[in-house]
Amino acid sequence: MTTQATRLLDAQTVLVGWINHSATDCYEHIRTSGEIINLGTDLETSTSFVLVASHPGHSEAVTVTLELAPLLPDGNAGTWITAAAVAIPAAGGKVEATIAGQGLLPNPADAGTAEPPCIRLARALVSPSSPEGMLVALTATQGL
Repeated sequence: MTTQATRLLDAQTVLVGWINHSATDCYEHIRTSGEIINLGTDLETSTSFVLVASHPGHSEAVTVTLELAPLLPDGNAGTWITAAAVAIPAAGGKVEATIAGQGLLPNPADAGTAEPPCIRLARALVSPSSPEGMLVALTATQGL
């Protein structure tokens, strides 16, 4: 259900795009739109974090929606909530959206099973499609 956990949301956690070999990812690969990432840290305990999305150009504008979900005690994902949505014009570029971690709440549908802090699953949905060179990431620091 989930990919390898990222230990800390420190420099940059890639949700869509190229992953180089590193200490937290032992193989090079490409993460795609909709892939579920276990961040390994509870986002609602952070003051804030940043969604960073960029691409060099595409045939049309691209929309990125960041969805987050609690990790339930049984290991499954809870109900997904939309934390941010950004648009990048067809010409390309980079956009950032700051998200207040302490403002995140699990969906009421998970009230009986999700005990905060628990929001540690993330996925980025790119539409209409991911252009070549697309990068969507979460970071604790702006400007990466």
